[in-house]
Amino acid sequence: MHTHTVASRFILAIGLSISATAYGQTSEERIEILERRLEVLEQSPHATAFAEKVHLHGYGELHYNTTHESGADDKMDFHRMVIGLGYAFTDRILLDVEVDFEHAATEMELEFAQVSFLLTEAVNLRIGSMLMPVGNLNEFHEPTLFYSVERPYVQKYVIPTSWNEGGAGLFGDLGSKVRYRLYLVGGLDASGFSGSGGIRGGRGKVAESVANDLAVVGRLEVSPIPNLNVGVSGYIGNSGQDNPALGSTEVSIVEADLKYRKGILELGGLVAAVDISDTEELNALNEDVIGEQIFGWYVEGALHVGELFLPAGQDLVVAVRHEQFNTQEDVAPGFDADPANDREVTTAGIVYFPTEQVALKLDVESWSDATGEDWTQANLGLGFTY
Repeated sequence: MHTHTVASRFILAIGLSISATAYGQTSEERIEILERRLEVLEQSPHATAFAEKVHLHGYGELHYNTTHESGADDKMDFHRMVIGLGYAFTDRILLDVEVDFEHAATEMELEFAQVSFLLTEAVNLRIGSMLMPVGNLNEFHEPTLFYSVERPYVQKYVIPTSWNEGGAGLFGDLGSKVRYRLYLVGGLDASGFSGSGGIRGGRGKVAESVANDLAVVGRLEVSPIPNLNVGVSGYIGNSGQDNPALGSTEVSIVEADLKYRKGILELGGLVAAVDISDTEELNALNEDVIGEQIFGWYVEGALHVGELFLPAGQDLVVAVRHEQFNTQEDVAPGFDADPANDREVTTAGIVYFPTEQVALKLDVESWSDATGEDWTQANLGLGFTY
């Protein structure tokens, strides 16, 4: 059966099942109804046209994490199950949507939902709920694209991955291996900032989010030599959202990253800095100490040793990453930073790829902070994309 036909059957079955359930039929009655309706739909030219325009995609992650905390439990979590749908209205107007069912579907959020208007190679338009082009992971964070069980912590506490906002903007390929994205989006909400979590709690997620303040965000990527990708990102906008208690609270982010692959060797790194104004007002409102500056970086290396002895299509990767981040790198005069927010972690592990779309992961994280505390956490993970 054609891939698109399978996708259309899957989507139609979900919709028909929901409608049948709403009318209270038994399981046997619902199955019979679904089979009859699918037979009719498969013979319809409208269903064929739909099948040619749609495709399914997505990813999932199962995590097992040990704990170092006394009396706490180790955790098993189907952290993410993402179902994505792409639809071509025309050859040049494309819809792309992903819905994330987190923690075994106990939480649901819209990952993104955007319509792209393809104009030229260099200039195209995108409107909708969009992943912010900040860092090299926020837009493309499938679990087969990084080698640890958990995402890099710099891209959680400094860059609040995953991060989506509503807006519109341009993207394209300028030639000579230069690509860009430039968007006008809804601003962050400073009332959600915290001393330990940084700006992460200020994401609007396009869920009736306040949008009195807007922001500009962009990213430029270049490949100056073969196998090397370099990216720089920037963000600037107010986040007070017309709340007099918050002031203007301007947030700016600058970031740079690179990845290099040569043979079995892969190297990468990232550095990111966040600057927040008017934190005195934030501190008074939240009864917390919000960092005026948030800073983090990491370097990582990996060896694709599986390419030396495994069959084609399989790989075994040995990887290590060291990162440091501080959500209170600097605080307003008269306030004290918490040294527990000045953290560093080294993650070492192995990943087996039985196929390019499936990753089996094992790693160990060694943590420490500026209080002198240190601890270790072990993780197991399954990641897949489709």
